[in-house]
Amino acid sequence: MLVRAAFLAAFVASAVALDAKRPYCKPSQSCWPSPIGWAMLNATIGGRLIKVVPFAKPCYDDPSGAACQNLLSGKYADPVLRSNTPGASEYLNWESCGSANCELDLVVPSDAPLGNCSLGRLSVYAVNVLTPLDVTASIYFARLQNIKIVVKNTGHDTFGRASAPDSLMIWTHNLKKMSYVENFKIGKTSQPAFVFGAGVQAFEATAFAEANNKTVVQGNCGTVGITGGWWAGGGKGTFGPLHGLGAENVIQVTIVTPDGVIRTLNSESKGDEADLFWAIRGGGGGNWGVVTEVVMKAHPKQPYVSITYTAPTVDHTNRPVVDNIMKDFIVALATVQAKLAAVSAYGEHWFNPYQLYGGFSFPGTDVAGATKLAQPVLDIFTKYNSSFAAVSVNIVPFPSFAAMAATLPDTQFYGFNSRIATRFIPKKLFATNQSIETLADALIEGYYLNVPAGSPQSGIDLIASVGVGIDTGGPINVKNRPATAVHPAWSDTFWQITYATGWTKNLAAMGLVPVLTDSVSQSVEPLRRLTPGGATYYNEGDVNEADWQNAFFGSNYPRLLAIKNKWDPSRVFNVWKGVGWVEKQDSSEYCYYESV
Repeated sequence: MLVRAAFLAAFVASAVALDAKRPYCKPSQSCWPSPIGWAMLNATIGGRLIKVVPFAKPCYDDPSGAACQNLLSGKYADPVLRSNTPGASEYLNWESCGSANCELDLVVPSDAPLGNCSLGRLSVYAVNVLTPLDVTASIYFARLQNIKIVVKNTGHDTFGRASAPDSLMIWTHNLKKMSYVENFKIGKTSQPAFVFGAGVQAFEATAFAEANNKTVVQGNCGTVGITGGWWAGGGKGTFGPLHGLGAENVIQVTIVTPDGVIRTLNSESKGDEADLFWAIRGGGGGNWGVVTEVVMKAHPKQPYVSITYTAPTVDHTNRPVVDNIMKDFIVALATVQAKLAAVSAYGEHWFNPYQLYGGFSFPGTDVAGATKLAQPVLDIFTKYNSSFAAVSVNIVPFPSFAAMAATLPDTQFYGFNSRIATRFIPKKLFATNQSIETLADALIEGYYLNVPAGSPQSGIDLIASVGVGIDTGGPINVKNRPATAVHPAWSDTFWQITYATGWTKNLAAMGLVPVLTDSVSQSVEPLRRLTPGGATYYNEGDVNEADWQNAFFGSNYPRLLAIKNKWDPSRVFNVWKGVGWVEKQDSSEYCYYESV
């Protein structure tokens, strides 16, 4: 404790006015801390400074060794194991900086690794945070030494904001506190609530809520951190239509701000702190400070009716047939979307020439009613019966969300390089048959822009069979939503569309990455034309989004920028295309252009 006190006092005396806008210090430079400097930080935080080691390094050191063989046994793509490791991201491109990386090929991981093992985009050191004071010490050290900070819980980050080369990682993953409070008081009001540490993941929160006969909002993947960047960027998921976005369910946070001060923010906060509480709920994760604890609304235990389906096509190369299937599928889903929203149903649906798959989640116990609403979509399988190799439809009532979630597959690819591009589809495009037809044509055009005929990716089933996603998790039917910084477009959004691509290390060695990433960015152009000045989800956008201030934040951006300038004028926290990001100043320090 004496070491910590001395370190903090030294910072206050010498580093209050640091200019973080100059280039960050790198390990190759004389400004980089000496081993003694790092040892001082380690002593200050109780010996929990971790020298980051890439996840796949054992296979570069000794491919036949036990540690490597353990990874090759199926654990290389294990999202839980990856989230428990500071030297891993869920998606490999956010571990790479150009050709510098330490990855295996997901398809044939037993192949000899290509090249040398290096940190790439990974941090040099990570602070294993167990208390808010660990964060304070880390911020002070990084500011004093002019080292870039990144904040990470799980690394389940499609935008790469939780990694940056030559950085110090503030790793909140082991803040696993969970408690339930029947009457959590803020001011004169009280309500049932959960208190979660910043490292709690969705699968952990789900089980804890179930044990307390309650429900808590969350994303669609169990390994996503429920208390990290998910809610800070808005937080969509199954409960969006019923209970609102994640940001709208956060009623209190404990945050360490860029000045190193530990603050508690809620609806009783005043002045600048009230502005900050508004901003962090929807204004993006990793950019306002480090959240160490979150209090979220506890909702009653919720039964669901689940309707899931898979329908692979007989011949994905028969374009006239598969195009008709895809269009009729989209039109059927769009035609019933208003009715689905009216009953707070959630849906995650995927289509491409290879297959249709996905499902609906209806709150309640009315199996017949849920089936009737979904029937126009299910009828597609009958209409094109001879064009499907097989069709599987499962209609199951569940006593709770937790029971349903335990049966649903994770549709994500982990231990894989991935890039996406997304767009919100506003309610007005569902108003007429003509507008729905136009929307369907645009979605299909987007698929073929992502996988053009004759392109390298069109001949690689692993890539060409990645579906176009239709997500219906917006809060359009939720009343009395609290004031937060989430994009105003959420209030008028029926669908989020996702185009995706991916690659392995061997495909990257063939030079395909620029082709794939350019194509996925182009895939949303038909939807941009349909929705000029439109929006998308901050957590799942295109890293090349040109109109990012409007697309991610909308009319909230000027206020958000003013709050950012107030709380973090020297950009202690700075993430790619987050509030306050400036391309000319901030492009080189992330490796986005090198890693595409």
